[in-house]
Amino acid sequence: MIHTDFSKILILDTETTGLANTDEILQLSVIDGLGNVLWDRYYQPQNHTSWYYAQKVNHISPEFVADKPYITEDSEDIIELFRSCELVLGYNTKFDLRMLKNNVPQFQELDLKSDDVHNLYRKYENENKLPNLEKHDLGSVSSFLGFVPEENEEMHNSLTDVKATLFIYKKILQVLSN
Repeated sequence: MIHTDFSKILILDTETTGLANTDEILQLSVIDGLGNVLWDRYYQPQNHTSWYYAQKVNHISPEFVADKPYITEDSEDIIELFRSCELVLGYNTKFDLRMLKNNVPQFQELDLKSDDVHNLYRKYENENKLPNLEKHDLGSVSSFLGFVPEENEEMHNSLTDVKATLFIYKKILQVLSN
């Protein structure tokens, strides 16, 4: 699904304690299709006290989030943010939406249209409209296409990841418009 009204697009990413349904969101970032940061917050998990393997990837320690709020404290504001969008994008969007549904009460009641920038890249790669890459993780694809994180930013921080996802989406649109 190609959508070009960038003001109505939300790009979403989460950093979590793991990949299971019982895992919790540690960081939630959302930007709009214009690149405006709409949400970027860290959260203290309610049930997890450690997440060794996830911490090796996202560098979010239990000590760092110990004084952060629980995500349920922001539930209403998060739901309101997503209520007015026309499209939710991410890189592995199903995972992030699943984590929101598991962590935010009533999030599953939203009727959201979503698409996955990773899947879009692979689709147009298979149609020979985009270069064939060996690796398709967010860092590899965004780096190949020219995305450079800002100073003091790194991949696997959800704010950097949403910026990279939007960058890839715009590159896909650029290739398709030629």
